[in-house]
Amino acid sequence: MARRATVIKEARSSTQDAVLLLDAGSALTGQKLAILSQGQVVIEAMNALGYDAMTVGRLDLDQGLENLQTRAKEARFPLLSCNIAGKDSDKLLFAPYTIIKRNGIRFGILGVSETDVITAPGADAVIALFDASESVRKYLPELRRQSDVVILLSRLGLEANKLLAGTIEGIDVIVNGGSRELLSQPETVGGTVIVSAGYEGQWLGRLDAIVEGPGKTVNAQVEITTLDPEVADDPELAALVAEYSQRYP
Repeated sequence: MARRATVIKEARSSTQDAVLLLDAGSALTGQKLAILSQGQVVIEAMNALGYDAMTVGRLDLDQGLENLQTRAKEARFPLLSCNIAGKDSDKLLFAPYTIIKRNGIRFGILGVSETDVITAPGADAVIALFDASESVRKYLPELRRQSDVVILLSRLGLEANKLLAGTIEGIDVIVNGGSRELLSQPETVGGTVIVSAGYEGQWLGRLDAIVEGPGKTVNAQVEITTLDPEVADDPELAALVAEYSQRYP
């Protein structure tokens, strides 16, 4: 996170254009401090970094739905899923989308979770999962009407996301999650640009693009930064990690 912060701050300072910081999910576990703090350290770090949205992934449910809902309340950004519902009520447990206005542009961010999310420990007892593509189709028209740019944070994996882009119009960008591809250049299917920045936070992906209208994303370029020791730690985030390391030795 401390290396990620360095790259993010440099990116923001290098442009006057609108910048969004997004995550395709399953981000709240995996590393020691994340597991021991039940994802709290990750949420605090993402708050400090100014994340705009993330979608809910299967691993985010590893420590239970109640814990994830607690983390969602702590987050200063929305956790999204258009297809995770309560087992009894069939009502969505998270917002399906959010709209962010920046530099006069309305960015609509829609989140969809992977099809095996209910295999997370205990999840099958409390949640139901709606069909992913049907859920995207359900919410996309109302989001499209309110947005200049539509971005899908998708846990479905690269091949499924290509299929989705080829069959559903109106998505400008898909941020791929749920599979581990590292794409040095974006893939374009129809009018949709698809990006994928690997796994386990080892890389940070940056997409620079001009969106001229629905399905008209041009000049899309990707920059992948490997977060190896050559990237300096940001002092603020390094201090946060050090604090949690003392709390959870």
